[in-house]
Amino acid sequence: MKFKTFINNLVKYYKLAGLYFMKFFKKYYLIIGMAAVTLVALVARYMFVMYPTNDMVGYVLNSWMPQIDELGFSNFYQVDSDYSPLYLLTIAILCLLPKGKEVTYYDNSNWSYNFYDNRMIYVKTFYYLVTIALAIGVFLLVKELTKSKNKAFIGYVVALALPTIFINSAIWGNADVIYATFLIFSFYFAVKGDSIWSMVFFGLSFANKAQAIFILPFLIYLLASRKLKLWTIVLVPVTYFLTFLPAFIFGAHISEPFVYLGKQFSGQTDITYGCANVWKFMELDKSEIVRNNAMWASILVIGVMLAVVYLRNIKLSKKENMFKVGFLLTITTIFFLPRLHERYFYIIDVLVVVYALIDKRRFFLVPLMQLSSGIAYFHYLTGHYFIDIIGENSVTIAACINLFILCVALYDVFKLEHKTHEEDVIEIESEIKELSPKKEVKEEPSK
Repeated sequence: MKFKTFINNLVKYYKLAGLYFMKFFKKYYLIIGMAAVTLVALVARYMFVMYPTNDMVGYVLNSWMPQIDELGFSNFYQVDSDYSPLYLLTIAILCLLPKGKEVTYYDNSNWSYNFYDNRMIYVKTFYYLVTIALAIGVFLLVKELTKSKNKAFIGYVVALALPTIFINSAIWGNADVIYATFLIFSFYFAVKGDSIWSMVFFGLSFANKAQAIFILPFLIYLLASRKLKLWTIVLVPVTYFLTFLPAFIFGAHISEPFVYLGKQFSGQTDITYGCANVWKFMELDKSEIVRNNAMWASILVIGVMLAVVYLRNIKLSKKENMFKVGFLLTITTIFFLPRLHERYFYIIDVLVVVYALIDKRRFFLVPLMQLSSGIAYFHYLTGHYFIDIIGENSVTIAACINLFILCVALYDVFKLEHKTHEEDVIEIESEIKELSPKKEVKEEPSK
């Protein structure tokens, strides 16, 4: 009898524990799922943590870090680099940790790399953590646009699983994820209508890499459309200069922000550095006329696209519309700007995931974008061309894919509902009414 009672109690507690578990899981399934995905993503990345490349070893590990060792921590801003003092400060902090043992690594072509193992782990771990922040930004952006936590979770998973995002930091060892993460958050706050934080994150991105200008036309569009407050523009230079505060504290000259800016916009002389954009079609790298006027031509084209989209007077009350315009202006900017490297469609690799989640008809853009970026990455990472017979022209295939994606985005934007003149007038009048000070109505004293 006692045994039977014991069994019954055991079954009862088992069912009760199951109910509590299911209740807990239903409440926190997103957090549990994101934690599990994050763990898998980190394990996959650490499998390649010791993989070296010329960019990683030649610059970060065997140039900038030894310079910091020699100059001292407080002189990190004096390192001969075109990377931001904020990034170099991070590297300087990592230099304070034990460097580990020196190792020699031979790649598939028997090229040898010498570096300190711990330092490789430190730098790539930093990149991995920022990648998680990038995925969180995608989660928030998708949730804001779709109001669906499940779609936002898919966005988080895909952002961590994208091959090009994985390759960029885990294998190649590049820091594109840093400026891109700030751009995603700038995008998120812009769509949300938070002018202040959108400009702050844009300033942080610009302080890390000049590639932040990729979303500048979109921000200009939102300012012109009165979706962002004009005065918040001042936050961009303020944020930019604040990132130099640690360098100033340790003795950097007041001109340091301008010196860094000069480095960002100089030194690149060729029309393209393997980027799969419009300049890949021309193959006129040796033409001085094209080289000298390419930037002005690109600014003109981007300006025309910006003006055309603005004059469409699209209804931006739908946040989905706002995002689609932002995507179009961003991919247009990257597609037409000269002097870009093969990996500079990075931000589009991420944004196209969001695009697919807000419009399931456009899911095919995700694998297309991965193919395009993969072709551009292929030569650098393998030493071979994607199609050896046509050699460097393989990247032209990627440029064709990017042009197709741009055309799809343009088609979608032109299909969006636009405001009539009367609706626009009513909207402006309501905004003026909101900005005008409210007059206090004085109550007459009772007789």
